[in-house]
Amino acid sequence: MSSEVLISLLTFGGTLLLVVTGLLNFSVFVRQLRAARDQLETARRQLESARQQPEIQLVQRAMDESSDHLRILLDRPYLRPYFYENKAWAEGDRASHDEIKAMAELLLNNFASAIIHSAAFPQYPVRSVEQTIRFHLRNSPALRDFLIEGFERFQLAGLPLLCLKNETRGETEKDLERLIFAAAKDERERARRERLLRHLQSTDKAEPLELAKYSLEMAQSVSQADPDSKAFQRSYDWVPRDRKVSITLEDSKDRQESRKNS
Repeated sequence: MSSEVLISLLTFGGTLLLVVTGLLNFSVFVRQLRAARDQLETARRQLESARQQPEIQLVQRAMDESSDHLRILLDRPYLRPYFYENKAWAEGDRASHDEIKAMAELLLNNFASAIIHSAAFPQYPVRSVEQTIRFHLRNSPALRDFLIEGFERFQLAGLPLLCLKNETRGETEKDLERLIFAAAKDERERARRERLLRHLQSTDKAEPLELAKYSLEMAQSVSQADPDSKAFQRSYDWVPRDRKVSITLEDSKDRQESRKNS
């Protein structure tokens, strides 16, 4: 074999080896590219999940706040008529008055929390719980009485709750007028209720969500103008859910037993 043929074969072999090496490198690059693309897709899904997590938590909270009382009703079914069938408590009923008030407080605190969350977070599904709140307020004298008697405790959600309690704006205005008269000795609370009445009479947006936003904005402006303001401390709307009810059903039951024993 001549040297020229040998050189040609070696040259061809070297070129072929370079081509094979290049193809191998390209296949490795393609696999790395696909792995990087998969990692980017995984990261994108994780970011999307993280973005949706607060919304999922708000939906879960809305479900909890609108159904939290059902566990108590399972243990005490005799309480159900007072909150579903428009039954008023009377002396001699199996349920004690303290039990009814404690249950009413639990429900109203949960409802107030749902309303304020809807005003603070647009993602909160208030429409899904609004009808539940309206139903209970219109079918429970205990809830209506507790709302009126303790209206100053619902600094942020009081007006929306009144709106959901009543069928017309006129009825809500009459409630506010009575509440203003009842707060004659508390100038600050009377002034707050008068502002709520003026706003209700002048606004074109009398929906519960819009009224909740107004109450929240008003409380924030008062807090900024007066750093020592007790507006938020006086409101039960922001108390953690596990600390909202100061008179528990168990406590009321114990007090009832102690009174019988004495």
